[in-house]
This record gives sequence, C-alpha cells and structure tokens, in this order.
Amino acid sequence: MNRLMLSFLMLWAALFVKAAEPLHDLDSIYHCLDMEIERYATYVAKKEAGINLLKRQLRNAQEPELKYAFCFQLYEEYRAFENHTAMNYLRACVRLAHQLGDPVRADRCHILLSICCSKTGLYDEAEKYLALVDVKQLSPKNLGDYYHACYKRNSELAYYTSVTDLKAGYQQKADEYEQLMQRFIPRNCDLSYQIRELRLLNSKQLEASMKLNTEWLRIVKKGSHRYALVALYRYLEYKAVNDTTRMMYWLAESALADVRNGIMDQGSLWEMANQLMLQGDVDRSYRYISFTSDCANRFGSRQRSWQISPLLAVIAKQYKMENEHKTELIQIAALSCGVLALLLLASVIFVNRQRKRLALASKKQKHYNRQLSQINAQLSELNRQLSSSNMKLGESNRVKEEYIGRFLSLCSLYVDKIESFRKQVNKKVKNRQYEELFRETRSTSLKERELDELYNNFDDAFLHLFPTFVEEFNALLQPAERIELTEDGHMPVSLRIFALIRIGIEDSSKIAEFLHYSVNTIYNYRARVKNGVIADRDNFERTVKKLGAQNKNT
Repeated sequence: MNRLMLSFLMLWAALFVKAAEPLHDLDSIYHCLDMEIERYATYVAKKEAGINLLKRQLRNAQEPELKYAFCFQLYEEYRAFENHTAMNYLRACVRLAHQLGDPVRADRCHILLSICCSKTGLYDEAEKYLALVDVKQLSPKNLGDYYHACYKRNSELAYYTSVTDLKAGYQQKADEYEQLMQRFIPRNCDLSYQIRELRLLNSKQLEASMKLNTEWLRIVKKGSHRYALVALYRYLEYKAVNDTTRMMYWLAESALADVRNGIMDQGSLWEMANQLMLQGDVDRSYRYISFTSDCANRFGSRQRSWQISPLLAVIAKQYKMENEHKTELIQIAALSCGVLALLLLASVIFVNRQRKRLALASKKQKHYNRQLSQINAQLSELNRQLSSSNMKLGESNRVKEEYIGRFLSLCSLYVDKIESFRKQVNKKVKNRQYEELFRETRSTSLKERELDELYNNFDDAFLHLFPTFVEEFNALLQPAERIELTEDGHMPVSLRIFALIRIGIEDSSKIAEFLHYSVNTIYNYRARVKNGVIADRDNFERTVKKLGAQNKNT
C-alpha cells in the first residue's frame, strides 16, 4: 500500500511539474552549449581582466583597510575559479585583519578558509581553521557561516568516506550543524534555499520542492553564477520525476551559466557528461568530460577529480570502442574499394586487349579487302558478304568505343569517390579523435601553457610540503639578497632551483632540463644566490637540503 501511494504521489507530481512549463528543444541548447565552450577562453580572459584590475588596485593600495577589501574581492573572484589562489587571498585577509586589530574579520576568513578546504578534500586543514575561530565573539551572521563550515566538513566526510562505521557519525553531526545553521542564516539566501529544497527532495515532497525552486528562481538573475545553482537544483526536480527532456534542458542551462561566467568548478557539465553517456551520446559526453577535467585541474579540487576520473575512464573506454568499430568499418570500406579498384583495373586491361585484338582484326580485314578487290568480278557475292561483315564490325567497334567511354567514366567516378572518401575519413579523424591534439600542436603556446601549469603545480605541491622553506631559506641570506614569492604565491626561478635541490635534484644539467634553461644559466643562478649567503657558502646547499624537514608530515 505504501508503494502504491508513493507511486501515485510521484505520478501526480510528475503531471504537476510537466504542466508548469513547456517542453524545450534540446538540440538547440546543446548546440548553444557547444558554441559557448568554444568561446570559453574569451570568458576566462574577461574574468582574468577583472582580476588583474583588482590586483593592480591592490598593489597601489596603501592603507591596510583598503588592502583587505581588495584581497577579499580577489577571494570572491577566485572562489569558483582557482581554489588555491582564493585561499591565498583569504590568508592575506587574515594577516591584514590582525594588522587592523579586527579579530572578527580574521575569524570570518578562517571560516571561509575551512569551507574552501572542505570543498577540495582538505578535511584536517578545515578542522584546524575552525579551531582558530573564537565562537563566543561571533556575530549571528558569522555564526551561521561557522555552522555552515562545520556542516560542510561533516557532510563531505559522510559522502566520501569509505568507512561504513564512520559514515553514520559524520552524517549525524552534519544534520546537527544543519539545524544550527538554519537558525542563523537568512531564509532568502541561496544556502537556505539549497538546504530546504534538498530536504524536500529527499523526503519525496516533490510538489513543495518544485514550488520552492520556482520561488528561488524568481530572485536570481538569469545567466548569473547563482542562476547556475538554481538551474542545477531544478534539474534534480525533473530528474526525480523522470522527465528526461526538461531535466536535460535545465542541466544545460546550469552548465551554460557556468561557462559564460568563466567558472572552473564545472559540476553541472560533469553531470551532463554522465547523463549523455547513459543516453548513448558518447562523442558529446567525451568532449564535455574532457573539458570538465581540464577545468577541475585548474580549479584544484581533489573531490571533483575523484568524481571525474572514473567517469572519464568509462567514457574514454566507450569512446575508444566506438572509434575502433568505426575504424573497422573504414578498413572494410577501404578494403572493398581496393578490391573494386583491382576489378576495375582488370577490366581496363581486358578491354584494352580486346581493343587491340579488334584493331588487328580490322587491319587484317583491310588486307583481305585489298586482295578481294583484285578478284571483285569473280567474287562479287563474297564481297557482298564481306561488306556485310564490315558493317557488322563497324557497329561492333562503335559499341565497344561507347562501352570503353562509359567504363572509363565509371573508373573516374570511383577514383573521385575514393578521393572524397579519403578526405572524409581524414576530416573525421581530425574532428573527432585528434581535434584537440591538432589544435594545440600548431604553435608553441601549448608548450608554454603546459610548462607554466607544470611549474605552478610544482610550486603549490612543494610549498604545501615545505611551508616554511621560503622563510628558512631567506634566513640564510643577507636581507638585500632575500627572495620572495610572486604575488600569485609562486616561486621565481632562482628559488625554484633550490627547491629542486631541496628534493634531491642537484645536477645542474637535470635542473636545466626541467626548467628549460641552459646549464650555464643554472650555474649563474646558483652562484648569484650563494654570493648572498650570510654564513658558510660552501655548505649552503647541504643546509638547503635540510630546510623545512619538520613540516614534511603537514
């Protein structure tokens, strides 16, 4: 009886939500999404231009208050763009808040840092940031954010932990913090709508959850980053009632908003790739998951990478199987064309031999005619018969010539078809299998981007492993010779050389190979830094190898 009632309620809810809005043209919005992904670099460049403007304003700012404001704006810009950079600016906000003697703002930044850590799987770090917060002095708004950070950490742990015994405990804590959070956050904020709608969806109250989503949709601007979140939850509404067309439309709307806003945390597009794969659209699914994977790598989320990797493997396997099947068909077609070409060649040879035989017969016939003309009177009847034979031979020649002309035309047509097929195959290979490789290898920009990303990843990993390395390294140098990180938190070349030495790569040739400099340049960098050492220059590099050792397990 309960199952029948639940089925009835879901059917009624499905009829309700389907009547709420018309059907949409999925092909049109898919095409629009494909075009916007092609223009994604433009949207990213626009976002980076705004970020660069804020960075210039930050460099020109003098007062700590103004610096704090710009750093926090930069955190907001980087929050869905590059998580590690967003966290760097939050740390800068913490330092500025301490300079200003404002522990309230410092606590708020610690809370936001905890949320950033939870989003990317750094749960121990998230807990440590929360431990720095003085809960007693928090305002109601900051208290809501604090409970949100606690809820975020425990809900993420409950979702991702593979230890069954711990999952229930994490979920219980997440539920407790959710209730506390709801007391302090505004009812019309996105987080409140998100929690309430998810609760209604989980309890199968589909009419109420759709009504709440419609209310939420009215207060957000279409095309904004907030709109992407609302559209994603509307997708969940239609998914709950198995309305495939409307759910894919709203999922595409969410992905479109993320792409147009230059967002790197592409959750909607990842889910869309998954749904398209289930629906059999492997080509588009592979393009979307590859794009999402690139964005996730730049954003720096371990969870998103964990989500994408299995799906990427499945889609890649399916894509490979389809390509292999298409390749087999192409090979069969090419083999058939080859056999047909051989048959055509054999036919041409045969016809040519027949033509030669006919030419020889015609020549002999003329010789006979000359002989017969000398005895024309005696062999008039034979001449008549021979004349009749000549007429038949002439007709035969005409028929043969027509056949040869048609045959040669057919050969030419098949040659053109083979050439056209070859071009088509080449085009398909370029567009479907090697498109990205073809585009990226046309210039050296791919190498430069990849090297930048390699060095940035190296810097982030190294500084995470040895967070005190820069400070201890500079302590060995004279004040005027000390080397600081760049504004975006990465190491300059001279510092990166000694970072490589710190991890055991001492050979200048190997360092030069990794950094793409000449060996002499590496020698010069090393010598220049050693010249600025305070104490023992000969033992400097041995000392560098021991820096940050106490932080290896951090």
